[in-house]
Amino acid sequence: FFFFSLHVLTHLDYWDALVTCFFLDTANNIIEFIETIYKILKPGGKWINLGPLLYHYTDMPGEQSIDISYEEVLHVITKTGFIIEKNERVQTFYTHNPKGMMNTLYNAGFLSLSKPQ
Repeated sequence: FFFFSLHVLTHLDYWDALVTCFFLDTANNIIEFIETIYKILKPGGKWINLGPLLYHYTDMPGEQSIDISYEEVLHVITKTGFIIEKNERVQTFYTHNPKGMMNTLYNAGFLSLSKPQ
């Protein structure tokens, strides 16, 4: 739902906080996503993000995708203007059935960010 909503959000400096989970890598253009999140947060606003970088459009016929490393994502985040308050790598499941025979564990990035006042 939010993937499509991000493109229609036009209220600049509107949101106090935004939480994204397993979201950034769903973008064709992750840089545009980061810039849009910055624009819609109020000064002093917070952004919490958790997820891996699987880049859903990589190798998809007819699609273009900007696939950058985690370190490059951090660079884009700071160049956009965010202040990184927390940057950790955490192990997490996307879906998990503790009784199942298969589970996928991700080494995901966990970020707590703020937009300066």
